[in-house]
Amino acid sequence: MSARIRLIIIDDHSIVRHGLRSILELEQGLEVVGEANDAPSALAMLPRVQPDIVLLDLSLGGRGTTEGLEVCRSITVQYPQIAVIILTTFLEECLVMQAIRNGARGYVLKDVDAVDLVKIVRAVYRGESALDTRSAALVMKNVLSGSNFQQPALDLTEREMEVIRLLGQGHSNREIGEHIAISESTVKFHVRKIMRKLDVNHRTEIVYTAGKLGLI
Repeated sequence: MSARIRLIIIDDHSIVRHGLRSILELEQGLEVVGEANDAPSALAMLPRVQPDIVLLDLSLGGRGTTEGLEVCRSITVQYPQIAVIILTTFLEECLVMQAIRNGARGYVLKDVDAVDLVKIVRAVYRGESALDTRSAALVMKNVLSGSNFQQPALDLTEREMEVIRLLGQGHSNREIGEHIAISESTVKFHVRKIMRKLDVNHRTEIVYTAGKLGLI
């Protein structure tokens, strides 16, 4: 990749921050441009270093997950061009859904393999979603249990419905293209159309919204 992906790591454990920096900076095209251990220093840093992606722990400052969710919301509202990936130890349905509603582009557990983490960072930088398999399963559980399946399908085409179903299974653009025999660029085109029709801003919201509308 020609462009360097600029990252900030927000975590209140220095050993975690240093470990993540060591892993990420081994990869060509990735650059960690800042670290923060609390919300005030993280938010003060953003306009100065202008990262592309923030890796954010949910547990900050001894307030459980509340602080991390608030930071996520603040970043996505004030700096919509910055993508937030939640990197946490918590795998709970309510937290995954709250993070998505607060604008997170991804939700990943800290036991993720280093290779997979790098793939996720690159995917989010390309504008793709980054729910790992376990998080995606919780999203599907939420939307299926809470939907009454009464709302119309908003004129989605059969191909767009195929793409939505594959997104719900956690597939990347490339994988979706392989499944339905179309190019990756064509998948991106369909995803953009789906987001417009569902009136959402990010790929991570597609599965949630589609489920609530009874489309999957």
